Amino acid sequence: MKKVLIAAGVVFLVLIVIAIAGITFIGIKGRALDKESKKYVDVAVPAIVSIWNKQELLGRASSEFMAAVKDEDLNKLFDLFRKLGKLKGYNGCEGQAHISVTTQHGKVISAEYVASADFDAGPANIKVNLIKHGNNWQIIGFHVDSPVFLE
Repeated sequence: MKKVLIAAGVVFLVLIVIAIAGITFIGIKGRALDKESKKYVDVAVPAIVSIWNKQELLGRASSEFMAAVKDEDLNKLFDLFRKLGKLKGYNGCEGQAHISVTTQHGKVISAEYVASADFDAGPANIKVNLIKHGNNWQIIGFHVDSPVFLE
C-alpha cells in the first residue's frame, strides 16, 4: 500500500511540474506573440489609413480576407473611409494574440486589436484582426468605425 501511495505521489508531482512548465511556456510564447502582433498593427494601420491606400491593405491581406472581400465592395468602403480625410495622429492600439487548437484547423494563431486615430474630419477606431501564417502576420479583418460616418 505504501508503494502505491508513493507511486501516486510521484505521478502527481510529475503532472504538476509538467503543468507548471506548460503554463510558463504558454505565458512566454503569448507575450512574444502579443509584442510582435502589436508591432505589426502599429506599422500596418498608419500605412493603410494615412491616405486611405487600399493597396497597403491588400499587400498585408490574408488569403482568407482576399477570398471573402470583393474588390468593388472594398472600393466602396475606402470611398467611405476617405470621408475621414488625412491622418492627423495615430494613438496606438490595444489588444492581444490568441492561440487555439481545433480538430478542423489545427493550431491557429490570431490576434485582435483596436487602434485609435484622429483624422481631418474626426476620430476613428480601427479594428484589425490578424492571422499568423508561418512566420508572417496577415490581416484577416479590417473595420473602421467613426461618428463621422453617421453625419
